[in-house]
Amino acid sequence: MKKLTQSLWFNVFSILVLTLLGLWLALYDSYETVLETIMHVEFWRLILIIAWGVLPTLVWGVILTIMARHIKPDYQFKQGIANAFIGGFMAGMTPSSTGGQVAQTGTFKRQGINASHGAGLIWMDFYLYSVVLVAFTLLLFIVKFRDFENLSITLIFGFGLAINIIIILVLFLMVEFPKLYRKITDWVVHYIATTKFVKNKEKMLLGWNETMENFQSATQSINENKAMVGILLGLNALRLALYFSTPFAIAQLLELSIPWSEFVHLMALASFVTMANTFVPLPGASGATEGLFVLSYSTVIGKASAASTMILWRFSTFYMILFIGGYLYLHNKQSHIIRRHIAKKKENFDEKDLVE
Repeated sequence: MKKLTQSLWFNVFSILVLTLLGLWLALYDSYETVLETIMHVEFWRLILIIAWGVLPTLVWGVILTIMARHIKPDYQFKQGIANAFIGGFMAGMTPSSTGGQVAQTGTFKRQGINASHGAGLIWMDFYLYSVVLVAFTLLLFIVKFRDFENLSITLIFGFGLAINIIIILVLFLMVEFPKLYRKITDWVVHYIATTKFVKNKEKMLLGWNETMENFQSATQSINENKAMVGILLGLNALRLALYFSTPFAIAQLLELSIPWSEFVHLMALASFVTMANTFVPLPGASGATEGLFVLSYSTVIGKASAASTMILWRFSTFYMILFIGGYLYLHNKQSHIIRRHIAKKKENFDEKDLVE
C-alpha cells in the first residue's frame, strides 16, 4: 500500500498525459463538431449521464455489503459503497488495476473485518465478477460476431476474453484442486527464479499460498449459501449490463440519431473495450481506452458521434469514480489515523493513571 500511495501523483500525471494523447488522436480532425455537441448538453442531461456512469459502482457496493455481512452481520451499506469507490479509485490509479484489491482489503480491515477474511472476500468478488464478465461478453460476442466489421476488434476482443478465461481457470484450480495448484505455482516460481526475476522465491510462494487459503476460506463459506451466490451473480450481471449500456444511454441523452436496434451492438462494443483494457499495463488503461472506444464505435455511429460519446462516457464511468473514490480513500485513511492517535493517547493516559 505504501508503494502505491507513493506513486499516486505520478499515476495522476500519467493518466492526464495519456488521456490528453488519446483525446488528441480521437479528436484531431473532428474536434469542432465534438465540442459543439458537448457544449450544448443541457445540465439535467449531464446529471443523468453522471448518475448512469456511477450506478455500476453503487451496485458493486451492494455486492460487497452482502458478502461482508456474511462475516460481519452489522456491516453497513455505506461501508460497502465506500469500499467499492475506493477499489475503483485505486484500480484506476495503478497499472493493470493492481492496486484496487490491496486498497479494498485495507479498507475492510479498517471497517472491522480482519485482513485474511477481507482478502478472501475480495478474491471471491473478483472470481464471481470474472465468471459473469466472461459469460456476458461471450454471449454478446456470439450474438454480434457477424456485425463486427473490423478484424482487429474481433482479434483483440478474443484475446482479452482468453485472458479472462485463463484467470477463471486459475481461480477454479485454487479452490477445487489445491494440491495441483500448489505444484503448478511451485514449478512456475522455480522457473521464474532461474531467470533472476524473483529475488525471494520462498516469500513469493508464501504469498501465493496465503492468497489461495484466503480465497478457499471465503469460497467455502459463501458457497454454503447457494441463494446468496445466485444473488451475487445476478447483481454482477446487472452491474455489467448498466456499464455496457452506458454509451447507448449517453448517445440517447445527446439526441444522436441511433436507433434502438443498435442497442445490443453498442453493448457488445462496450464489452470489447472492457476486454481490451484487460491487458493494457497503464493506469486506468488511459489513452488506449479512448482510442479503442472511438475506433470501435465509429464503425457504427461515425467518428464525431463516437468521440462525443466517449468523452462523456469516460468522464462519468472513470473520472467521477476517481473523484469520489479519491475523496473517500483519503477521508477513510485520515479518519483511521485520527482514531489510532486518539486510542494511543487514551492508552498512554490509562497507563499513566495505573502507575500513579
